[in-house]
Amino acid sequence: MTKSLRFLPNWLQQWWVWFAAIFVLTFISFWPSFFSAIVNIETHIIIHGISAISWMLLAVVQAWLIKSKWRKHHRTIGYVSLVLAVILVLSGLQVLQTMLLKDNGLENGIPLLAIKFLYIDITALLLFCVFLWFAIKAARRRDFSLHMRLMACTAIIPLEAALERTYIYGTPSLVPNFDVALYASVITLIVLMGVLVGIERWNKRSRWPYTVLLAYFVLMLLTTDIIAQTEWFNSFAIFYAKL
Repeated sequence: MTKSLRFLPNWLQQWWVWFAAIFVLTFISFWPSFFSAIVNIETHIIIHGISAISWMLLAVVQAWLIKSKWRKHHRTIGYVSLVLAVILVLSGLQVLQTMLLKDNGLENGIPLLAIKFLYIDITALLLFCVFLWFAIKAARRRDFSLHMRLMACTAIIPLEAALERTYIYGTPSLVPNFDVALYASVITLIVLMGVLVGIERWNKRSRWPYTVLLAYFVLMLLTTDIIAQTEWFNSFAIFYAKL
């Protein structure tokens, strides 16, 4: 990133600074609904929330270790972090079930908004795993440039949920509910990824992770309403909720 953002001040050219910004935004966004009310939240939701925020904090630490040339420590923490990734994904899958079953979802019918979130979140968890897998392979090939971009994508994916809350709590008159916040969040991430892709192409250092993540968010924007109203995906939602 340093070479790609030379027009910025030196401190803004560091990976860890941007990861720290993502971490702070996520923590603040989830403070009203999660961290400040954590004693009243179900255990598996706490596990998922803590593992997700820890993953973002881990990105800050790992980027700082690379900046400090402590690659041995970076590698050790990287192997240990795989356990955290498994916890994050498995707890996330359970949280999705809780969302579908909320307010007697199976008896009264699963709300359309819950179906939309299932579509976006389950595909996001899948993409998270794909990016992480390729990040590990890139690191083993010593392609550190690709590795960093892939890990950046794993930190950006959870931003969708954080941005929803940022909009709801920060601009309630413009974004009054989660249905609107969902699309506002996805559009924001499309803009973010578009900027990152543009910067890389401008500097002739384009790699595929940012382009793939941009395409994913565009796909979510275009297909969420359509997929959430299909009979087959609603049947899948009911099946998943019953697991």
